[in-house]
Formats: sequence, structure tokens, C-alpha cells
Amino acid sequence: MAAHSTKVYTRMNSIHTLKTEIYQLVHSVVESESTSTSPDSTIYRLGVLATGENLNNHANKELDFFSKKYDISRKLFAVYDKRGRKSCKEQLSQQGLQVFAGLLYLRVLLSIDQGASAISQAKYINVCWKAFDNIQLPDFLNAERAQLERLQDQLFEHLPVKSLHDKAQPHDTVTMAPKADWTGFRVLPIDVLFYEGPIARAYLEILYSLRCKPRRIIHLIAKRDLVTKKPVGTFLPLFLRNKYSATVQARKIHHWPKYLFRTHNKLCMELFDQLSETLKIEQDTLSGTINLRPLSHYCDNIISFPFNSLKDPELLEFIKQQNTSTYLFTGGGIIPKTFFSIKNTQFLHVHPGHLPDIRGADCLLWSVMLSDHPSATCFCMDAGIDTGNIINAAFLPQIKLPTAATNLDENMTYRLLYSFIDPWVRAVVLRDTLRLTGYLENIVSTPQAIDAGTTFHFMHTNMSSKVIKKFITERQ
Repeated sequence: MAAHSTKVYTRMNSIHTLKTEIYQLVHSVVESESTSTSPDSTIYRLGVLATGENLNNHANKELDFFSKKYDISRKLFAVYDKRGRKSCKEQLSQQGLQVFAGLLYLRVLLSIDQGASAISQAKYINVCWKAFDNIQLPDFLNAERAQLERLQDQLFEHLPVKSLHDKAQPHDTVTMAPKADWTGFRVLPIDVLFYEGPIARAYLEILYSLRCKPRRIIHLIAKRDLVTKKPVGTFLPLFLRNKYSATVQARKIHHWPKYLFRTHNKLCMELFDQLSETLKIEQDTLSGTINLRPLSHYCDNIISFPFNSLKDPELLEFIKQQNTSTYLFTGGGIIPKTFFSIKNTQFLHVHPGHLPDIRGADCLLWSVMLSDHPSATCFCMDAGIDTGNIINAAFLPQIKLPTAATNLDENMTYRLLYSFIDPWVRAVVLRDTLRLTGYLENIVSTPQAIDAGTTFHFMHTNMSSKVIKKFITERQ
């Protein structure tokens, strides 16, 4: 009991000291920045948080707002309007960012002191690391890096989250897909919005393995180079330009999967063996994401559609003209909200996280971190982020990485996961969804509880390195 009391006292003392340091920092900013007196300015709003009694609880909507903005873009603007949009081009000053970083760290301490859920603590620590890495911290915050690392270690000791782990436990096997009982190929009532990449390829391969073909493939061909953003193939006549642009796009998007398969072939083949055994996928199907078969192999009706982005008005107009249709979205950006107002049209998406529990980005990692299992959900998209009606949400068995993966650095292991595991986690749930919906002839969806679950953003390397180790060491 005495040791516990000492820890509580020390933590409370740290919170008090940190509040004092932030308070003093705010006063120095107020004296140096003219915008600090404007109630609409970011620095004024952060100052109100820091100097009042507004941050006595880790759950704080005002700090959540700024935290989300920073978590996504690694920057804050000097002023935001009442709708939460930036209303100037000027970014928050370095001193203002220091105040913000202090508040993020204070929120971490408060969440632990107040017994917040492990999920909340994970979100708070993740964005705090991003701030600590990208902001020129004052000395009193720089000195807290080791403590933040210890708090993160303590969090991982209490994972997985029991509620999520309990959901995942009954789903420790995947059933083999039944053999098709039709002659030839069955044409599904769906068009694939095909954006080249391992995910789209995995979907087409899984459909083909079931002897199914989509009604059409709408091949979204990037007009601009994915890296340089310069127009591609402008020197070619139009009938050759699309083919050339598609080739350039495929070469760049599949660079890392092909590189890994070429330079670590034994590792990749061992991983394919694991995926084949665990997810019940045949080897020839798995290799399809490397072989890059022509799209005509998967569908008899291919429409090439050159585009700059999903915001292109020509794409919106094209979708409108199709009348009734269901689309499988495979990537390429964020679908504009205007698409969801098109009558008799729906967009299906497979998200690599169990909805509504795990929304957002890097959800393969967040799912494994929080539940110890990968998961995915097929759902009908709407204007929100992963908030549409759920068709099929599933946890999957743990997936092992071969011991040879220890020879890869963390960046390359991350690429391995997103080249070969994330796409097949999604594809297997798509396969299961076909069975549940009578091959999309009878789609039944259920609204999400919007307030349930958590939206995550990209995982900081300090956390992702620990999750990657779970794939390699704890699964042997």
C-alpha cells in the first residue's frame, strides 16, 4: 500500500508541476504574440485550456479538436472558424505548439491518473509522440520523453483490451469457402472501382477463386505520376497514353511488394504458406498480387477511366449516368460526400478493423495491438469515416510472420504487412461477405452505433514497432 500511495503522490505532483510549467509558458506567449488576445485564435483557445480549470479531466472536447487536427496533418493553424475549418494560412507559432505539446502530455498523465480506458490512453500517447517528435520542445517537456516511454510500456503490459479480445476469441478459425455450384463464372451484381494496388488485386483474385466476376471493372488510371505529380504520357497519342499511364501507376504502386518478393523470396513464400493455412487461400490466388494478371482475366467488361483524383467532376457525372449500381471501392483517396447523394447507388468498402470498435487509419496495427487479432468489416460507405451501415464485421485468426522477418528493419516489416497481410485480411472478409449475402444478391446492413468505438490515425513508430514485434516474436 505504501508503494502504491507513493506512486499516486508522485503522479499527482507531476501533474501539478506540469500545469505550473504550462501556465508560465502561456504567459510568455501572451506577451509575445499579438493574436493571443483574439478569442478565435488557436493560441488564445489553448491558453484558456492551460490557465483555467478546463483541463482537470482527460476528456476535453476542445483539446480533442486540436489533437485530431494535429494527429492527421502534424500541424495546427493560427485560427479555425466555428465549423472547425482553418480560416487563415498562417500556422501556429513554435511557442504555441509548445503549449499544445504540454497539454497533450498533461492529458496523458490525467488519463492514467483518472483510470481512462486503455484505448483512450493509446490514442493520447500516440499523438503525444507525434508532437514530441515534431515540435521544438521546451526543456521541461524534453525531460519527459523517458517517462512517456515508460507509460507506453505500462500500457502494453495491460493489453489486449479484454472487451475486444473476448469478441475475437470465438473467431479463431476461418472456414474454407464452398466450391461454386454453377457452370463457368458467375457475374456478380457489382462494379469494381479498381485503383491499382495489392488490395484491389487481392479482391479480384478472391473473386476469381470463387469463380465469380464483377459486372464491370472501372479502371481508375492516374493522369499524374504518383510521386512527382507531373502529367504522365503527354507525349503519346491518347489511345496509347492510358495504357502507358496504367503501366507507370502499377509499377510504382507495386514497387515494395515486388521488391520484397524478389529480395526476400524465401520469407515471402513462407508467409504465403502461413496465409494459405490460416486464411484458407490457395497459393495461386496469393501469387496473383505479384503476377499482376491483365484485368481482362477477371472481368469481361473493362472501362478505362483516366482521372486526377476522386474529386474529378467527370467521375461523379459518370457514376450518376449509370443509374442503379453497387460499387466495390478499392482505394485511390477519399470519396467526396457528393457521391453518397446519388440515387440508387451504394459503395461497398472493406475496412481493416472491426466496426464500430476500430475506425480510421493503420487499423491492421490497431486491431492487433488492442485485440491481439486482425479484423475487417465490409460496410456501405457514407459521408463519415468508417461510419456506414455494417454488412459483415469479423475478427480473424492470429497471423504469424516467419522468423526470417527478424532480419528486416521496422520500415520494411511495415511494408511487408501492408503488401501481403492487410490486403488478404480484407479479401477474406469480402469472401465471407459474398457467402453471407448470397453473392451480393441480398445485402442486409445494420446501422452503426456512431458513439461507440474509436477513430484512430496513423500509428507512431514508437508504438508500431511494439506491435510489429507482436507479429514476429509472440506468434512463434
